[in-house]
Amino acid sequence: MSDLLPLFPLGSVLFPGALMPLHIFEPRYRLLVRRSLEGHHPFGVVLIRSGEEVGGPATPHGIGTEARIVAASRLPDGRSYIVARGERRFAVDAVIPDAEPYLLGRVRYLPEPVGPTAAGDVADALEALGSYLVAVLAVTDDERGDRVLTDELREAGPVDVAYRIAGSLAVDVAERQSLLELDSAADRLVEETRILRRETELLRDLLVRLRARGELAGLN
Repeated sequence: MSDLLPLFPLGSVLFPGALMPLHIFEPRYRLLVRRSLEGHHPFGVVLIRSGEEVGGPATPHGIGTEARIVAASRLPDGRSYIVARGERRFAVDAVIPDAEPYLLGRVRYLPEPVGPTAAGDVADALEALGSYLVAVLAVTDDERGDRVLTDELREAGPVDVAYRIAGSLAVDVAERQSLLELDSAADRLVEETRILRRETELLRDLLVRLRARGELAGLN
């Protein structure tokens, strides 16, 4: 059974549980946001497969995330700034382009299976995340190197851990979309562990080059 959901195609991916700030200025999305706020209704964030984020039509990917507005600031000229929180994933069964100024989608909400190997996959992913954050801190002094994130995640379930890690990864939107589309938390955690190890090695290679030029003290 499909539900009807307003769609907001964007050049970025929203994960369940994550926050996304948005500047709303196009008339069609002003209408979408006004209706969402007045009716306390969610909308769907979908990554653009083809087309433009602003102005013209856009074709979305087939899986997105339901979003609910948790903060809004309206400006006198009709624009607004909002913060949306990701909730459930959905699959788009059909796009209805002409019923409203914005796209509508007939969507099915997707289950969130944990997967049989999730407990071990969580441990592997958290270990890989810790190494990655240390490497980030060593190269950039970025506060993402703080261990607070990994400490928080040790108390969370596999589904939440997988989405929190996905949201923290500085990878391109195609890879983020691939993570969103995976079937289970276990599958997502395995892929995230691979990505984190890859990115950590890249950072360590960068550190070696920086040290060779005398720009950084080094990574222990």
